[in-house]
Amino acid sequence: MESVAKTAGLIEAAEAIGLPAADFRHSVNVEHGGMKFPICAGAREADAIVNLPKMKTHALERITGAVKNLYGCVYSIHKAAGHAQYPNADSFAGMLIKLERALPAKLHIMDGVLAMEGNGPGSGDPVNMNVILASTDPYALDEVFCRLISLDPALVPTIAKANRSGDVEILTPRGSISWQEALSQYGKRDFNVDRGGVGGEYSLSGRILRAVKKRPEIKKSQCKSCMVCVESCPLTGKALFERGKYPVFDYKVCIRCYCCQEMCPHHAIVPRRAFFDGVLSDREKT
Repeated sequence: MESVAKTAGLIEAAEAIGLPAADFRHSVNVEHGGMKFPICAGAREADAIVNLPKMKTHALERITGAVKNLYGCVYSIHKAAGHAQYPNADSFAGMLIKLERALPAKLHIMDGVLAMEGNGPGSGDPVNMNVILASTDPYALDEVFCRLISLDPALVPTIAKANRSGDVEILTPRGSISWQEALSQYGKRDFNVDRGGVGGEYSLSGRILRAVKKRPEIKKSQCKSCMVCVESCPLTGKALFERGKYPVFDYKVCIRCYCCQEMCPHHAIVPRRAFFDGVLSDREKT
């Protein structure tokens, strides 16, 4: 945490106002809604959390957003374990909703000055949106994010499962504006985000249409054979393995959590849609 905060300029800013660093070296268990979360001690001990999400896409949940960003409060290696425990967009979103309710997050400020579209959350393309969004309600903020990129909020699992899409007032320095005015003044209709699926892969119609689904694939032209993707796979049995120069996916094992894509330092993993996964996995073919 310290090295990341220093790189971001937060350490210097915090020292200037006498703000000590929170404890991210230890964890405490927090229970909510029948789930137990190993939370960084500093997040649990705080009277209030100011959540600072970045406006960007996400391979699993379509957007990162304010609700998804709070997953950063989960302690250390338990982040990867959570992807294995909640292996699809639907179950992962359900967990995120309960996590949000278990944390004292009081204000959410999204940096959309320079946003990320495309292959997010770590390998996308920068795009100027020139906005900063703030709300005490993370779901309302995420819905405004969706509206500004012309994405149906019902396609975002956290918004859909929380049933929070609806009556949101957008306030600007010049007063309240409509959705249409917000999109016209501040939005980007062709923002590169996954709009596929009927109701999303987490919905009933999405499950019926699972024959066409996304999966992570290696771009060999960019792969440096560092095998960080293999190491970052949260599954005990691993959904990737080494075979020759490049890592290979076992799609019968892969849960599509995209941890590999997020951690790849060379942006060599991309989510693509494919018809089925074949009768044999790559591991079986060997």
